[in-house]
Amino acid sequence: MDMRTYLPELKNRFEQYIKQFNSPDPNIQSALNLKQAHTRRVCEAILDIGGHEGLTGEDLCMAEAMALLHDIGRFEQFSRYKTFSDGRSENHALLGVKVIEENAILEGIDSQIARTIIRAVKCHNRAALPSRENGRDLFFMKLLRDADKVDIWRVVTDYYRDAHQERNPTIELNLPDTPDISDAVYSSLMKGEIVQMKDLGTLNDFKLLQVGWIYDVNFRRTFQIVREKGYLGRIRKALPSDSLRIKAVYEKALTYLNRKTANP
Repeated sequence: MDMRTYLPELKNRFEQYIKQFNSPDPNIQSALNLKQAHTRRVCEAILDIGGHEGLTGEDLCMAEAMALLHDIGRFEQFSRYKTFSDGRSENHALLGVKVIEENAILEGIDSQIARTIIRAVKCHNRAALPSRENGRDLFFMKLLRDADKVDIWRVVTDYYRDAHQERNPTIELNLPDTPDISDAVYSSLMKGEIVQMKDLGTLNDFKLLQVGWIYDVNFRRTFQIVREKGYLGRIRKALPSDSLRIKAVYEKALTYLNRKTANP
């Protein structure tokens, strides 16, 4: 089945699947609503970035399909463990692949297209993409990761702006809000490397990890969005203003962003 014909059916299957997790508990439903809204915006972002990369027709529909499914594992994860922290539960991307396969979510589409979607979902949250990956699958993996980051940046920066009103442990991964910055986090960022989740000790570490995502962005349009929205500066405002370490990390990341968005 052509992806342009299949996409409406896929959206219906997705909605029917997640409906089973609706809860009368407002805290649970609020967390699930957060993921549904995130999914919609990642779909919008991937269409934006993919369109700027020249995708059209079936390829653009496939990109939207992987964005739709990338966090499908989050619903069972939260239902089972009451957390979105993979470290305190299980890898939500792998759980998502299991959900897609067990519920035949991709039944009826070309097997090669299904494989590409599954590969992108499986790898979207990895610290780094498989070193042996190349070609078409790698392109779509990178596209999904960029679209995902664009909306996570939006979610966390909106939250940091309003966090004084009410803290949300779901977003903060239950990390302590102390002034400390872990040595491993600082070292990784000053090397222009991605922070590992295992190195996070504080909420400030988590915010700096989000600054460091800029080193894992793949497409020019994504860099442009980050700059247009001012995401790095918004995270900077949510960090201690008197830390020389934070100042150095931020300035290095901003310099990198400016270079990536400079006129070619």
